[in-house]
Amino acid sequence: MDPATNPHRQARPTDPPRDRTATTAPDALPNLTTILRLVQILLAYGRHLVDTFDRRAAAPGFHLIARAFGTSRAAIILARLRRGVLRAAALERVLLDRAARGRDLTRPPIRLRLKPPAPNPPAGAAQPAADPTAAPAAPPAPQPAQRKRPSHPSWHDAWLDNVDDPLDPRHLPTFEHLLAQARRRPVGRSLGDIYADLGIAPALCRASFWNDLFLAMLHHGGTPGLYDVHRWRREQHFAQEQDSFPTMDLSWPPVDAGGGRRDTLQVLGFFIGDPPVEPPLILPPEPPPWAQPAPAQPEQRMRAAPPATGPP
Repeated sequence: MDPATNPHRQARPTDPPRDRTATTAPDALPNLTTILRLVQILLAYGRHLVDTFDRRAAAPGFHLIARAFGTSRAAIILARLRRGVLRAAALERVLLDRAARGRDLTRPPIRLRLKPPAPNPPAGAAQPAADPTAAPAAPPAPQPAQRKRPSHPSWHDAWLDNVDDPLDPRHLPTFEHLLAQARRRPVGRSLGDIYADLGIAPALCRASFWNDLFLAMLHHGGTPGLYDVHRWRREQHFAQEQDSFPTMDLSWPPVDAGGGRRDTLQVLGFFIGDPPVEPPLILPPEPPPWAQPAPAQPEQRMRAAPPATGPP
């Protein structure tokens, strides 16, 4: 994979300025405080991943991060990361505005859709005999037309279909559009869209953070199970893509690695929910001690000879 397709576009031209004055909601708003903390963690993770994308894409084991996006194309992954950062920033702005008005988030009750049982005829009841003189039964009602099958599966992101340059800012939604969308949609659905755009996976998260994110989506109008199924479909598509057209080195982890979450920690450098750091894989190697430049020596001042005072 070519990690630096467009290195001059690695910045975030449409990312709004960060709000450094208001970072937490008041303690009197417990539900909003919990959601705001999750959104700020996701926003910090997305910004960190965008800033370090070039070095991460060139390092071994990047497929552990890329597989949740369903593709190995660096341009598409970076475009989705940018959109996820914009979504998280828009949701953070909505939550901060709501906190300034002193309005907490309400948790709607979870409604389970149960199929009503079919009525059973009483035992021993005789079935009415057919009357030969009765009028013929009405023809059955026409069946509704079958819904046309979509051209792409539900987990596929149609936003980047047939786009030559996904990093073109014209294809990125504006911050104002995402801000209006976050205001009219349930918070759980907005969290699910951020979850998909940033390529979040349970294996990349701290267990406590993943549990809080799952419950936040569930209690605020989202469908976390559906989002996780879509992520699993994207991972399957990524594996099929690499089997047919291998473009990424899948030799990670090496033979001597322990496997599991230890490999994720070596590739990502941290678990989502902790402060972002860069792993040693993407840091520039330190030169050996014999190749390091010698420390500068202080200049020695030469003592000038005393001036002559006369003949000896």
